[in-house]
Amino acid sequence: MTEAQPEQHRVATPETVSSRIVSWVVGLGLGVLFGVMGTAVSQSTWTIAPGFSLPIGLIVALPAVLLLLVGLRLVLRTRTTAIVAAFGIVVTIFLLSQPSAGGSILVPGNALGVVWTFAPTVIALLVLAWPRFGKN
Repeated sequence: MTEAQPEQHRVATPETVSSRIVSWVVGLGLGVLFGVMGTAVSQSTWTIAPGFSLPIGLIVALPAVLLLLVGLRLVLRTRTTAIVAAFGIVVTIFLLSQPSAGGSILVPGNALGVVWTFAPTVIALLVLAWPRFGKN
């Protein structure tokens, strides 16, 4: 039998201002990207049987938003980058929901559009409000 190795403690290095700014810019960029891509696929459905369509776009987009925000919360020490990413997602969805100059709308007022408009905001609020357990 081998002896148990002593527990090694990771020494936390302080974050620099530049690393924080970079993480915020990356978080905002990811939020905008996920908002655009989610809006693009949110209306996609897959017809399984006559009269029943599976909302495959929402099945892909909503977990993607959840995993992005949870991943940022798990990896980084503070909520700030996750907040910036959530801001990017919500603002992008809001902007893409507005009618364009020609009158076309990317997020219509149907059930899928309403879910896509509000669900990422609810997901963001839940992920950001969730407390961090354990030592940082």
